[in-house]
Amino acid sequence: MELEAQVKLLEKQKALLERQAYVADKKAILFDMMIDLAEKEYHIDIRKNSAPEQSPASEQKNKKQ
Repeated sequence: MELEAQVKLLEKQKALLERQAYVADKKAILFDMMIDLAEKEYHIDIRKNSAPEQSPASEQKNKKQ
């Protein structure tokens, strides 16, 4: 009996977490779309750019350290 109750509780928790994951995924998609629209509308880059490549002098300096 106790194990059955635990199984039911875990199934409820699993269903709740699955719903939360679904909502979070949809929010991420919507936020991404909003950023795309804002970038197009205002002609600016909102997302962070990747790190710039280092100059050869910087690379040699970092290797020595």
